Amino acid sequence: MKLVFAHFRNRFCMFRTYYGLATGRIEPEGMDISVIEVADPPSDAQPKALVSGDVDVADLYFPTFLEQAIAGAPIVGIATEWKTTARGNGIFVRADSAIRTPGDLGGCLIGTHQGPHVVHRYLLRRLYAIDDNTLRWESHPQQDLIGVLKTGRVDAAVLIDQIFCLAERDPELRCLYTDGEGWKALTGFSEMVKHIIAIREPFLRDHPGLPKKLLSAFKASLDYSQDHLAEIAEAFIERYGGEREILVASARYPKIEFTFTPAEQRIAEAEMEMLFEMGHLSCRLTVAPLFVA
Repeated sequence: MKLVFAHFRNRFCMFRTYYGLATGRIEPEGMDISVIEVADPPSDAQPKALVSGDVDVADLYFPTFLEQAIAGAPIVGIATEWKTTARGNGIFVRADSAIRTPGDLGGCLIGTHQGPHVVHRYLLRRLYAIDDNTLRWESHPQQDLIGVLKTGRVDAAVLIDQIFCLAERDPELRCLYTDGEGWKALTGFSEMVKHIIAIREPFLRDHPGLPKKLLSAFKASLDYSQDHLAEIAEAFIERYGGEREILVASARYPKIEFTFTPAEQRIAEAEMEMLFEMGHLSCRLTVAPLFVA
């Protein structure tokens, strides 16, 4: 069986997870998996590729998956991909900034790689009583945001993945809070579903046993990466640049299990309610039927 799987470009956590499959170090029995990289949000290239059939399986940002479900896209989830924990996604300011707490962000210009950030808007509204209509947002590629922040073009920036880890070690920057910390304070959940694995329904009908085999292959590739992080970091640096120590350290932050447990379902339902409250979704959904075992 041949299939094409797409994940996001220039994201070390994804690059390292699927490196074993992409390079042929992991060869799952009965499957020929081609791994490609597609542009990050705000580009809509990833969902378009999946819905159109240009790819068979893809990593999708969870809010995007719910949007596609509402639109009736012929896709279904088979597992969470990775979940944010206490670290790995946070709002940073310059160390000398007059912004001392999250409550000081009202009226500020915040840089992100995807425009207005629904999760941080929600947390700032609910935890810090900020009118999120006063927040201003500006999009920049994630790898440029530290420079944008340091030069004062934005007051604060949402930094993720290896860029978050780089910023944590930079004495010129200060983390106000992480989304994982805010989410736990607000909901009690110590994790947040950020990305899921979705498959085209027509492809699944033709290959009903695929989810189990595919997730097994993904887990094997993830296991390979755990033992070869330095090697994979060098391959990533050759393609995208970066610092090996920072990349390896950033791999600790997301929780990757390729499951859809009852606990993950409850977390996903809470996120769906958040997205609906924030106007990101046009209606409420029951999340469980959107996934198959």
